[in-house]
Amino acid sequence: MGEQNKAHYNNAPPALFRWPWIIELCNQISKELRANIDWIGIKPPSSRPTKLLDYACGDGVASRALAPFMSTVRGMDIASGMVEQYNKMALKAGYTSTKMRAIQADLIDPELTPSPEIDTPGFFDFDVVVMCMSLHHIEDPDNMILQLSKRLRPGGILLIIDWVASSAGSSAQTGNRTLGAISRMGFHENEVKSSYDNAGLEDWAWKLTSAPSQVPREIGGEQQLFLARGKKPCS
Repeated sequence: MGEQNKAHYNNAPPALFRWPWIIELCNQISKELRANIDWIGIKPPSSRPTKLLDYACGDGVASRALAPFMSTVRGMDIASGMVEQYNKMALKAGYTSTKMRAIQADLIDPELTPSPEIDTPGFFDFDVVVMCMSLHHIEDPDNMILQLSKRLRPGGILLIIDWVASSAGSSAQTGNRTLGAISRMGFHENEVKSSYDNAGLEDWAWKLTSAPSQVPREIGGEQQLFLARGKKPCS
């Protein structure tokens, strides 16, 4: 499935993020993230530099929403096309590559997408790791959340944004020319909490966004987003 998504998003048209429903969804996510800074656990700027990792970053919606609260922002995506788009959007938003940039890499199968930076100090010890609208593309969410947790500093926050499961059939594997390979169309709270628990994260919290998302009927129609948060123990 990783190879399918890599190929799909490498070849995704630049206009993808200009489709009206995608624009609306991205704006909604950005507003929800900024409205929930305290709930997420992001602290006011301090003398200690703060770092954020945006995994499966796409064009960087979550990164740009949270960048004002971080010293350094790094993106990571298996698709070179998404990395290119992320870096273009970061520059367009006024951020230097020192402040915000993405690399092509894969935490699930590093050999599939070799990266000279993936194991360097700059890609560990993050204050916040976020995965936005991508967990439903992953075959093994448990392992994904475990790998993300390894990138956190002690006391760091793992934040997941994705769809809430709407029916018993939501776990069926499917595909869509717009969305690429999809492992499932949503998650139940207890499933995500179990993955966080298995990764050793604590201070679990889950909340729904303030309004449902309007998605084309052929993709599933109106959907509800969730935010899930957990913290890596300090000791």
